[in-house]
Amino acid sequence: MKRTFIFLAVATMLAACNGNKNAQTATAQDSTATATNSKDTTAQTGDSLVYEGMTPAADCAGIRYRIAMDAQKKAFTVKEDYMETETQVKSTFYEKGTIVPYSKNGKKGLKFSTGKDDALYFIAVGDSTLRMVNDELDEAVSGNYDLKLK
Repeated sequence: MKRTFIFLAVATMLAACNGNKNAQTATAQDSTATATNSKDTTAQTGDSLVYEGMTPAADCAGIRYRIAMDAQKKAFTVKEDYMETETQVKSTFYEKGTIVPYSKNGKKGLKFSTGKDDALYFIAVGDSTLRMVNDELDEAVSGNYDLKLK
């Protein structure tokens, strides 16, 4: 029970808090926004993988993630859309960082670190799904935290 509570607290903080991120307008440009506007950009590079999905959030309709990973550079960019409704974006945040293998208590996953104090943690589920987990690599007890390969 204590472990479940800790995971829910961490998951809620990840979903509800945006830390020190700087809000960007929908027209802001970075590599993630460029890839979003040009579907062929990711497909042409050959070394990039793009995962998308919407996760639950405490203070909005959900958070829509778009993560572009560069396997050769072990880097990523993420676009986080905090949703007002299922289709209307409330605010958007962009971040980039590095991807490192991560293990905890005998479990293996990936840590997406921005170089700040915050990070996203994932485990692979099959060949085409990343599941967002907490820093203990524990999965949520409820809700869908899966990002699908595009």
